Amino acid sequence: MASKKNFFLDLLEEAEVARLRRTFTPAWEIAFKLLAASYSVMLLYSVTSNEWNSSTLRGMFIMLVTIMIFLRYPAFSSSPATKPSVVDFLLIVASVLAFGNFILDYDNMAWRAGMPTVRDIAFGIVAIALVLEACRRAMSLILPGLALLLLLFGYFGPYIPEGLFSHQGFSVSHIVGDTYASMNGMFGFVAYVFIAFVMLFIIMGAVLERFGAGTFFIDLPLSLLARTRGGPAKAAVLASCLFGTISGSATANTVATGTFTIPLMKRAGYRPQVAGAIEAAASTGGMFMPPVMGAGAFLMAEMLHMPYAHIVAVALVPALLYFSAIMVMVHFEALKHGIGAVPEEQQVSTLQVLKRGWYHVVPIVVLFTVLFTGGTPSFAAFYAIASFLAVMAIKHVATGDIRGFFVNLFDALAEGGDKSLIIGSTAGPVGIIVGMALLTGVAFKFSALMLSYTFGMQWVALLVVLASTFVLGMGMTVTADYLILATLAVPAMGEMGIPLLAAHLAVFWFSQSSNVTPPVCIAAFAGASIAGAHPYNTGFHAMRFSSFLYLMPFMFVYSPILMPDGLNASVVYCWVVLFLSTVPFAAGITGHLWGPIGPLTRAVLIVTACLLIFPSGVADAIALVAFTVIALPRYLKWRGRHATTDSTPLPDLAAVGQGARGHAGE
Repeated sequence: MASKKNFFLDLLEEAEVARLRRTFTPAWEIAFKLLAASYSVMLLYSVTSNEWNSSTLRGMFIMLVTIMIFLRYPAFSSSPATKPSVVDFLLIVASVLAFGNFILDYDNMAWRAGMPTVRDIAFGIVAIALVLEACRRAMSLILPGLALLLLLFGYFGPYIPEGLFSHQGFSVSHIVGDTYASMNGMFGFVAYVFIAFVMLFIIMGAVLERFGAGTFFIDLPLSLLARTRGGPAKAAVLASCLFGTISGSATANTVATGTFTIPLMKRAGYRPQVAGAIEAAASTGGMFMPPVMGAGAFLMAEMLHMPYAHIVAVALVPALLYFSAIMVMVHFEALKHGIGAVPEEQQVSTLQVLKRGWYHVVPIVVLFTVLFTGGTPSFAAFYAIASFLAVMAIKHVATGDIRGFFVNLFDALAEGGDKSLIIGSTAGPVGIIVGMALLTGVAFKFSALMLSYTFGMQWVALLVVLASTFVLGMGMTVTADYLILATLAVPAMGEMGIPLLAAHLAVFWFSQSSNVTPPVCIAAFAGASIAGAHPYNTGFHAMRFSSFLYLMPFMFVYSPILMPDGLNASVVYCWVVLFLSTVPFAAGITGHLWGPIGPLTRAVLIVTACLLIFPSGVADAIALVAFTVIALPRYLKWRGRHATTDSTPLPDLAAVGQGARGHAGE
């Protein structure tokens, strides 16, 4: 099993754009896990303790993430692959000095704001270089390069030709002081949100996965949907939906669930590239599924000064709508290729699955309960983790495996710290970008530019944002992609009359498109690797199955799906119509509606779906009549031909579940 585990860890790292990753010697592995676990404990402790003030906690966070990156990720391919190099140790010492200075001397730096000393400037330059290098190692050159470009832009403003982006320019001391010696740059609100919310949910996901929740969230959908046509694919969609409640990464979701669902889909009759694509499209939907929703939702709540529970409440129906669209596409794909249900003798009882793992639902229930009774996301995550660990402690004591509980707990805390490094590496560079965009005024100038070139038309602005998120997504995480455009584009969208919550959610949804849109579709590449399919072929199929994603932001702007005036009759009507729209849309995309359909009919069905997507009484009536005229005769004819359905043999799902549990326990 060890080789398989390493294979999937390598696959995940490759898909997450991590350039190189050390495989430590046993001694260094223990040392690194101790540091990562201590970092996780520090974040959990900070929820219930007021021992550290905000500046101290932010400095400790950036310092520890930077140190762990220098340990885990080598600088170059020629660097030592099993232990840190001398250069790494020098960088670690520099990190302790530069960030330690911020931690110890921030109060004094705040008092002399705008007048940094030589020491402030020296440590600031070192700190900037360290966070950029850490991000380069953990991700790529794109994001740190963009941050460096903004720093140079801040200095060379007077030398830029007279025009929209020229400005008075700022001295090195001013730029470094604003970036390092204040709460506006690398230690700004991005670092705060990561500490207070994002990292806690990453740790929660690691704890749940280590104690078998991932397996439960795969077994349960398989048991529920095995009896339906195309059951394994539908189970993959539901599994990704459930796994999305604890995972903050579409690629991690693809690897975790796809390891078991993709082979089942292939055995059922789905082509390899289609199996990988379905998993990637569904796993991308996991990023929209409350309560985690990646890191974007936490940043959104902070920027909008809005309760996170409200973000979760309005985001739930759109997420379910997206999964419904994929589910209908999967159903028509099964009809198109004659894929049946799982044979009865290979089906697993849902009751048995619930008996084995019902307790994995406890932290999710606790999480939502705390959120919707006024608790903060950080407290919600903390109590979810604490309640789950209490249940698991009782379970391990009852079985006499107390040592196993502590081993799993230590590994979970270490994995949580390790898994947070890629997204943690973006906190410094993104903080620099946001800080410099505000300092130089480029954020406001970008808004003016966007208003000018879109002529104030909302739909054009949405298309510009889609293109921008796609380009940025080629070289940075979706969280950084979202945050940069939320800073630059959302203000302009607000001036066009788009509600700010709708604008933020539109940018957030569009930012996820890079997971499934070639040429850089990392979730699709991960699915292709597991399916043994061509990456770009899988990517284009993933784009097809996730195509409803590209329409959702338009719904946020042009329909009341987000309940702008609260839950009322028009919102309920909108929801019903939008869920109905998934049927003609799926038929048009798959080219099958209880039988093959030609290009003209497909086009009519997609237009019908679009009429339903933008609710209007007259348009809805026309769309429903058109769809009924097309669909009803086809359904009746299909029903007469297929009174009985053959089943395609599949592997024993109980055995697959046991294999999954064995893998999760490694």
